[in-house]
Amino acid sequence: MRLWLLCAGLACAVPVAPIARAADVPETVTAIDPGMMLVRSAEASRTRNYQGVVIYRGDERFEVLRVQHRYKDDSERERLVSLTGEPRQLLRIDNRLICILPKGRSMSIDRPNLKGFLAQLTAERVGQLKAFYEFRSEGVGRIAGRACNGVSVRPKDKYRYGYEVWTDQETNLPLKISLTGPESEVLEQVMFTEVAFPKTIADEAFETEVDIRKFNLITRNLPKLDDVPTPDQHGEPQVAFGKLPPGFKIVSHDDRALPDGSGNVEHLLLSDGLSSVSVFSTVQSREEKVLQGVSHMGAVQAYGKVVGSFHVTIVGEVPGAAIKMIGDNLRVPLPGPVQDSGVVQPFDRPLTQTIISPQAPAQTPAPVALPR
Repeated sequence: MRLWLLCAGLACAVPVAPIARAADVPETVTAIDPGMMLVRSAEASRTRNYQGVVIYRGDERFEVLRVQHRYKDDSERERLVSLTGEPRQLLRIDNRLICILPKGRSMSIDRPNLKGFLAQLTAERVGQLKAFYEFRSEGVGRIAGRACNGVSVRPKDKYRYGYEVWTDQETNLPLKISLTGPESEVLEQVMFTEVAFPKTIADEAFETEVDIRKFNLITRNLPKLDDVPTPDQHGEPQVAFGKLPPGFKIVSHDDRALPDGSGNVEHLLLSDGLSSVSVFSTVQSREEKVLQGVSHMGAVQAYGKVVGSFHVTIVGEVPGAAIKMIGDNLRVPLPGPVQDSGVVQPFDRPLTQTIISPQAPAQTPAPVALPR
């Protein structure tokens, strides 16, 4: 569900009340295979109409958002509006994402996300993932006043985090998703506090009136984790890997122009079908401070490296061991002159802010709406 939360700002972290457990909620009559429960949850997250209030906590942040989601005529539409901090909105139609945020704010919509892993799960993928993860039932609980079934996804090695998902017994919609660390500690969490399931949601719910002179509009198409990219207009990737964590492969490749017109940045998305990592590379054409070595912010790990004239940044919600293996084994086929003038940069701001698409110029306020 954290596709929504990529427009999130900073706020004070507060504890979230624990869910009710088996003593408070009757057990379901029929046992369900935990892997198949997640597949049903994935389908519900795509095809159910729902609306409500969601909270996010992690990285010392606490964010509250209102969400509306509709499935109609084989198409998804989703709108999220931040209820805390600066005004931010996110609109989505199928795999097209539009983020609206105040000017001067930099962000990346390439970071891995919790809903991204769940929404693309299939029975076939669950079978493949069992080589790297263990799926367990966690019994029953209660979220937003609704009875839920719990499933945990626990990694079998040190190269990936785990997950805990609580799905509504009636609709199968995931109402709570947690990213968990090696000791099952919660690193990030998304949870509904209010949820409803209307039969219809009007088109007007996905429209928003903003003065776009005061906002940046960032648009991207989201990759599919089942994709295996073939050479196209982008050609072969300039970065290769001698070794990757077990199960990881390249699932997306594209090149983007830098906003200042100084060149391009290549983006590779690596995934094992559940966890994902972004790799950015660009020519380091002038002396500047760049990330080198390993850094982190909460659950997000980062690795920077200068290879010849290229600076490569690796960012992902995976343990440091995975990031380091990827970084230590990357190769640039045609390195230029060595320019190792960078210094370690603390990971206290988005490392990918230089690749954000430039804002669309505007002269007058205008409504922004998803296509009907």
